[in-house]
Amino acid sequence: MREGAKKRTVELLLTFCMVTTGSVFVCAVYNKIFWSGNTFLDGDILWQLLALAFVCSLGNFFHPYREISRRREAFNKGLHYVYINVVVLGSGYWFGWMDIENIFMLAAMVVGILAVFMVVSFVIWRLHKRESENLNRKLSEYQAESERRMAK
Repeated sequence: MREGAKKRTVELLLTFCMVTTGSVFVCAVYNKIFWSGNTFLDGDILWQLLALAFVCSLGNFFHPYREISRRREAFNKGLHYVYINVVVLGSGYWFGWMDIENIFMLAAMVVGILAVFMVVSFVIWRLHKRESENLNRKLSEYQAESERRMAK
C-alpha cells in the first residue's frame, strides 16, 4: 500500500472511531432529553450509529493532501460540515430518531453535530500540525547535515 493511501486509511479509521464515540455520547444526551422515561431502544440503533459514523467519516475526502489556499480550505471545511448535516439529519429523520417538525429536537441535533464536528476537526488538525512540524524539523536537520558535508 502506498504511503499516502496508508495515511488516508489510518485517518479514516481514526475519524470513524472519534465520530462513533461522539455520536454515542450525543445519542445518550439526546435520548435522555427527548425520550426520557422507560423508553427501550432497539438494538438497531447501534448499527445505525456505526453506519452513520462510517458515512460521515467518508467526508474526510473533501480535504486533499496537498497545499491549497485558505479560502479553498475554508470552502472544503464548510462543504464537509454541510455534508455531515445532510447525512445526520437525513438519517435521523429516516431512522425515526427525531420529529422534523419539533424545532427543539432539530436544534439539539444540529448542536450535537456541531460539537462532534468541531472536536473531530480539532483533533485531526492537531495531528496534521504535529506531522508538519515533524517534517519541517527533519528537513532542517537534513539541510544542516548537507551544509556540514559541503563545508568539509
